[in-house]
Amino acid sequence: YESYKVFDPNAIGTLSGTAKSFGSATDKVTMRLIKNGASTADYTINIYGNSATYKFSSVEFGSYTMEVWKKNHVSRKYKITVSTGTLTKSVTIHLKGDINGDGKVNTSDVGRVNAHAKGFSLLSDYPFACADTNGDGKVNTSDVGKLNAHAKGKSFLW
Repeated sequence: YESYKVFDPNAIGTLSGTAKSFGSATDKVTMRLIKNGASTADYTINIYGNSATYKFSSVEFGSYTMEVWKKNHVSRKYKITVSTGTLTKSVTIHLKGDINGDGKVNTSDVGRVNAHAKGFSLLSDYPFACADTNGDGKVNTSDVGKLNAHAKGKSFLW
């Protein structure tokens, strides 16, 4: 037997919402939808602004990973299921080093990374990724030093 994929033109939905980011409002925010099991994006859009609305139209029903990224930010992935009608999902991405998501890298972020490096209060998931300033998959004193230098205006992360 041969199997064929039959696309039902009525089996489409819409995904929309607001994408929040920081830094330059003129830098593009790229958003991609990748259907589960696929290796390439099925849908890609670019938007501009630090609080911009987005809309993916005529999206085939199914489960997707939505990737969101912008210059100087830590990319983020969201699990999305598209079905009948409109799904609304607002998303936020943080600047590299901005662990608490307030749009700045300051002593608050340095304190959180330092607490993690000392084993007092461990970071996980997205805050961990924001704290890993050198991209080595670890959050340690090297990241503390980089964040501290940025917060003091001595050596910037971006």
